[in-house]
Amino acid sequence: METDMIITRFITEELLRGDRQRLPEPNGSLIITGILDSSAVLKLLLFIEERFSLNIVDKEVTPTNFETINRITTFIEGKKTKGEGE
Repeated sequence: METDMIITRFITEELLRGDRQRLPEPNGSLIITGILDSSAVLKLLLFIEERFSLNIVDKEVTPTNFETINRITTFIEGKKTKGEGE
């Protein structure tokens, strides 16, 4: 399964509790829509670290990397390319 699909599924099932109506477009802000609050960010980070075998450091947790599904996907793919993932 592609990274973007994995992230979309996690957000839909775990953060939106199955409510696909609230899911923004891939470039839509997860922050402005209120989907990513502080507790949701922690859940997402734990999921990404476990699912993709990545170590995410505090300085990487920025809107540049986590505001949209596309940015999260790009961030994960970049870390995997650097040899930090599966």
